[in-house]
Amino acid sequence: MQVKELMSKNVITVTRSTTLKALLTMFIKFHIFPLVPVVDEQGHLAGIVSFQNLLNVFRPYNPELLKAVPFLDEEGEDNIFHIDLTEEVGNLVLVEDIMEQKIVSLREDMSIEEAFNLMKMHLKEEFPVVDKNNTLVGMIGVFDIIREVFHQKGVI
Repeated sequence: MQVKELMSKNVITVTRSTTLKALLTMFIKFHIFPLVPVVDEQGHLAGIVSFQNLLNVFRPYNPELLKAVPFLDEEGEDNIFHIDLTEEVGNLVLVEDIMEQKIVSLREDMSIEEAFNLMKMHLKEEFPVVDKNNTLVGMIGVFDIIREVFHQKGVI
């Protein structure tokens, strides 16, 4: 079975110029923040926005770059309640500022077994799916694959 047979085709996407405020508003009724594909005008996959990217908005610096500085006080670095953010941040921060550009995507003609192995290898639960032109065609998650295996085994 191929990825295109299991993937979700109705995917909410954003562009590089989507504001943080617009991004957050899109998912106000969601239980969790999904992995959000970023596409260009032609629908080509340009990046991804994850929950971790949202948390990075609260960091005034990149902690990975400063790990070598022994006297840096990292206490409270992950305490989002003590970071000063102004209202303007919602309109000033764009998806392009926070998105991941180095991403792994799955091809729609890939087998679900190959997809599952890539998910395990990259420690990811969800991936965007692209066609041969790198156009976003869907999303697939590990649960989609697990559910299909249960279905094939007659459990459901």
